[in-house]
Amino acid sequence: MVGKGYKELKIDAEFKNLIRPLSREEYAQLEANLVVDGCREPITIWNGTIVDGHNRYEICNRLHIPYAIQEISFEGREEAIVWICGNQLGRRNITEETRKYLIGRQYEAEKDINFRRNANGYNQYSKPADVDWTDVSEKNTRKRHKASSRHTAVRLGDKYHISSGAVQKYAKYSQALDTLGKKMPELVPKILSGNYKISHENIVALSEMDPEEMKELSSKIGLGSTTFIRYSESRRDLSNDPENNTAAKQPISIPAIKMMPEYDPDSLAKGLTLTIPSWIGSIERTRVKSDIDMVSPETKMRLREVLKHLLCEIQALLTAMREDS
Repeated sequence: MVGKGYKELKIDAEFKNLIRPLSREEYAQLEANLVVDGCREPITIWNGTIVDGHNRYEICNRLHIPYAIQEISFEGREEAIVWICGNQLGRRNITEETRKYLIGRQYEAEKDINFRRNANGYNQYSKPADVDWTDVSEKNTRKRHKASSRHTAVRLGDKYHISSGAVQKYAKYSQALDTLGKKMPELVPKILSGNYKISHENIVALSEMDPEEMKELSSKIGLGSTTFIRYSESRRDLSNDPENNTAAKQPISIPAIKMMPEYDPDSLAKGLTLTIPSWIGSIERTRVKSDIDMVSPETKMRLREVLKHLLCEIQALLTAMREDS
């Protein structure tokens, strides 16, 4: 582990998309904790690329809070993806949608890893020495892929207490979300956060829509005044020729796309009310127990800047509250 400081690290979009996005309240709480306590957990990297700690990295660099770096070794991208998914799945506060997505991504990555490691159709303990690696037919390749998929699904199913069939279903779900993300990236975080409730079947159907149709549907979902918007009804409304549209002739019952409230208006204020006492305690301990005269000039300057900024924000918030009352 590298000592605390600052370093320019690379951010991989695919890796970052596997990290659960924080709500505004969670991000504000993380920022407050970093200001008060410093960055206690290291930023985990692989070959200079962040695999865990994206939010801490952004906040610490912006507020000039030093952080430690922990290097981890992987053989390739798939192993990094497996590690990120497993690490995220170990967190308690992920949504069911995110959990399904991560299991699906982990399954696809592990399946590829296992297939490559056992490219001859044998495991490392049973492979004969005289196997001709070049004499592999397309049929045997398909068989090995199928076997690798099955074994991986069973293992992950046991690990996450679900059936192997559910693991493979989650893989289709994650593939559909990745496809959807390329066409309509703003929708995917809302799905994974639980703000939009869309069934597995509808996710797959949405991912198969053409970009223009998807764009119109996205606008309809985002601007709709109703709480529930049925995918089948929305798609029929977008048709320019209802007479020739089989979906219009034969309406099918598809679960609703439910838009959940994005946030509680009181939540930020309540969170701040709970956080500020810890700030007060930390400031008081620093004032009473530390020898300010012995603190380095650089640290004093940074602390002074942060406290001034805090005072400005407090004054601005008090002014807004007076104007509102």
